[in-house]
Amino acid sequence: MSLREQLVKQATSLKCLEKGMKVLVGHEDDVSVEMIRETLHHLEKQILKIEKSMDSLIKTDEPMHKNYRLSRSVKGVGRVMAIQFLIHTHNYTRFVSWRQFSSYCGLVPFPYQSGTSINGRMKTHPVSDRKMKSLLSMSAISAIQHDKQLKCYYQKRVEEGKPKMLVLNIIRNKLVARIFATVNRGTPYVELNQFAA
Repeated sequence: MSLREQLVKQATSLKCLEKGMKVLVGHEDDVSVEMIRETLHHLEKQILKIEKSMDSLIKTDEPMHKNYRLSRSVKGVGRVMAIQFLIHTHNYTRFVSWRQFSSYCGLVPFPYQSGTSINGRMKTHPVSDRKMKSLLSMSAISAIQHDKQLKCYYQKRVEEGKPKMLVLNIIRNKLVARIFATVNRGTPYVELNQFAA
């Protein structure tokens, strides 16, 4: 996973370099642009190769493969997110509940107070796993777009005047809860509103 992250970073920086080079040179037939494209093509092949090897590695362990498939059934959870969950939770054995994992990711707001004089609004703790928090943010945005229930919830809370980041944090927590629920229950996530009469 670490190697994949490094290759993705390199590919992203090369894409930016390619755009800049096209503007600088003024056409796409330059040698430098072609070299960048070749390197990008090679990096993309390497990323695919790593992803295939990760998939085959997960399939060697049946409980891990089952948990991976269950977590992927939740809308907004892709391959990278599902694998990161397996890594960070040690295949869902490291944390007792989804609330503990949310706290670990820095999604749980804590009271900001000291005695009786200082009493500020609740804030998430700065000491957290920033990578997971960032991935959960991307998953929450994806879930808002593809899950009707979460989309309605998000729009309703924003219309009520709640800050967008606060609502996004609630949705991140909902995603963590859904993933842990599917794994603990042992059945894929099902949208209940589709069965409503």
